[in-house]
Amino acid sequence: MFGHVPEPYHLWDIDHHGANQKNGGICFSNRLRCFLKGVAQLPDLYKCHAAEEFIGWGQVRLGPIQWTTGPLPDNPDDINGLIATPNLPVSKELLVCMPQLMVISAYGVGYDYIDIEAASELGILVTHTPGAVVQATAELGLGLILASIRHIVKQDRAIRHTALQPGSAEFPPPVLSHDASSRIIGLIGYGRIGRRLGSLLHALNIPFVYHRRSGPLDNHRGYRSLPSLLNEADIVVLVTPLTAETYHLIDAEALTQMKATAVLINIGRGACVDEKALIQALMSKQIGGAALDVYENEPQIPPELIGMDNVILSPHAGTQTWETRLSMTEDAVGNVVAALEGHPRNTINSQSWGRRPG
Repeated sequence: MFGHVPEPYHLWDIDHHGANQKNGGICFSNRLRCFLKGVAQLPDLYKCHAAEEFIGWGQVRLGPIQWTTGPLPDNPDDINGLIATPNLPVSKELLVCMPQLMVISAYGVGYDYIDIEAASELGILVTHTPGAVVQATAELGLGLILASIRHIVKQDRAIRHTALQPGSAEFPPPVLSHDASSRIIGLIGYGRIGRRLGSLLHALNIPFVYHRRSGPLDNHRGYRSLPSLLNEADIVVLVTPLTAETYHLIDAEALTQMKATAVLINIGRGACVDEKALIQALMSKQIGGAALDVYENEPQIPPELIGMDNVILSPHAGTQTWETRLSMTEDAVGNVVAALEGHPRNTINSQSWGRRPG
């Protein structure tokens, strides 16, 4: 089939674990076939731009496309493909200045920093990388759940404080927690990440219920209406994208429906929670605590949250693993290449795609 993969196109994702020997040769993954096909077929005409040189960038950058990275050039009118991040938001004003733009890939699963309506009006395809982020984000969610139940961060703070006291020779007084299996986890949002987190909880014998806007899933027990979930769960985990329907989904009213001992965890999008209402609920002890990986006005974090010892703060780290970022880079570049080949994938607005190659 293929002999040697030229060095610039040598990807780490050959059947996800390197070369797979089959019939005495190398069996390449479908993903790599797509890239090699792109190398062979894409004309040396397309100009594409990425917000930065992402992890693994040198391994997936394709020669037939002229890639630039970093801040957008002063005149982006000849760019055909774009990889965007929250640090390179895509507004209608920007899109109007890019008459040759055919495809955008969000670097990640979220795309609320891209004006989808404007892109659709202009016939520009928008894609994202939903598959790449699932495992790492679910793992972080599980970590925050366990840290909240077992007071791991609070215990860390306590032992550091005690150890710094002159003459200290004892551990701080014990703070009893609960077995995780005795708690009920409520997952709000039950897409790929929510279901993966559910499978991790199931493997640890931790019971959970879930809510999704479109109702229960076949063969997935435990569906609850949102009010029922908020009333029942000891740990409420938001795993939702940011849309018009999910903006401030957890507001002051929703917080009143939670248990006084409940903890709110957000690994979805910051603006899905009314941050001011959350701060008030925490200060008044209306709920027991929070663990947040995302914030309403990132990267700003309200000082009230920083000063609370019943709040765990994480710097939007859901996808911050080497493996996940490598996959995100591959998928984002692959989205652009696939669209320019005329075979779009991971699309958000395919029905509005008017600016097509050729």
